[in-house]
Amino acid sequence: MKLYYYCSSCQKENSFQTKATNRFELQKERGNFINERCTKCGTIVKRRINRVHAKANKWILVLGGIFGILFTAIIFLFVPLIIIVVTNSVIFSVPFIVWREQDKKASNFNKVMVADG
Repeated sequence: MKLYYYCSSCQKENSFQTKATNRFELQKERGNFINERCTKCGTIVKRRINRVHAKANKWILVLGGIFGILFTAIIFLFVPLIIIVVTNSVIFSVPFIVWREQDKKASNFNKVMVADG
C-alpha cells in the first residue's frame, strides 16, 4: 500500500511503500513515528503514525482504459459484434473493480487511529 504524508518544511506531499494494511501493523513495523526524507526539499520529516494517510492508485483506471481500448481494436478484427459488446463490458469493468477495492482498503486504513502511548 502506498502511504502519504506532508513535509513540514515545503508542505509538499510525499509517499512511501509498506506492506502494512492498517495503522496497527504500521506501528509494529515502524514505531510511533515515520522518519522519511522529503523528496522535494530533502529535509528529514518525523511524522506520527496518525498523520499518515492512504490513497487509491488512479493509474489502474488509466492503464485499464488504455488496455481496454487496445484490446477492443484487436478483437474487433476477429470477433462478431455481439461478442465484442459483452467482452468490452467485462474488460472495462475490471479496472474499476480493482480500483474500488484499493479505495476501500485506503478508506479502512484512514478510518482507524492508534493511541500515541
